[in-house]
Amino acid sequence: MAILTFLFFLLVSVFPLPGSASLPLQKAVVRPPQQAAPQFSWPLSGTPHVTSPFGMRFHPLEHALLDHKGVDLRAPLGSEVMAIADGQVTETGYGPLTGFFVTLDHGKGWRSRYLHLNKIGVHKGEQLKQGAMMALSGATGRTTGPHLHLALSHNQQAIDPLSMIATPAGRTPVPAATEKPTGTPEMDMTPIVTLVSGEGEGLQVGVRQGNKTTFYSLNEPIEQGDDVWRIVRKYGKYKLVKADPKKARR
Repeated sequence: MAILTFLFFLLVSVFPLPGSASLPLQKAVVRPPQQAAPQFSWPLSGTPHVTSPFGMRFHPLEHALLDHKGVDLRAPLGSEVMAIADGQVTETGYGPLTGFFVTLDHGKGWRSRYLHLNKIGVHKGEQLKQGAMMALSGATGRTTGPHLHLALSHNQQAIDPLSMIATPAGRTPVPAATEKPTGTPEMDMTPIVTLVSGEGEGLQVGVRQGNKTTFYSLNEPIEQGDDVWRIVRKYGKYKLVKADPKKARR
């Protein structure tokens, strides 16, 4: 009997039974490595100065805690705004909140947006190299003063630009006053409109400089160092514009 059993298994190994099939070898699934993000750079020249960080913040116009899906960088009116990485211009335009804006597609799901611009120097579909000048900063849209709002996203998810931008030696960004950096951070003394009170001849505009707010009438000049600012009303909103110091002090 043992001999017959041995011969049976020998025949089956050589001539498989009908309907039986050898199982294919299982190949290991190798997941492709995650594609590296582009090497992003700063959109402005000089030392970066963050005036409002990414995340929850007290909105200066809404007077409430809101999610800030980008970072605000100090940018005097007319500062050159550069592409933070190679990319294609997918959008340019104007919005009541964003002001003049540019959107770049960097590929692999990465996009960057630049808001509150004063002048746009590129067009939709244009290919840009990293560091290419594409616009001038401004204070268009809903804003309290001149600055650049930089937004970064990956697959439509907002990401803190500061966590992705490479900082060259000597260009460590100055954090916003709401953060707790080591040492003594530089306080942003740029005047911004924070409150409007009264109406007609009794109208008063609250202007904040650093951590101090002072009320001014519409005709009063606001002095900050060697600069002089004037309160103007545009599209129903009060803003500050730089004036000629000699004419403003007359």
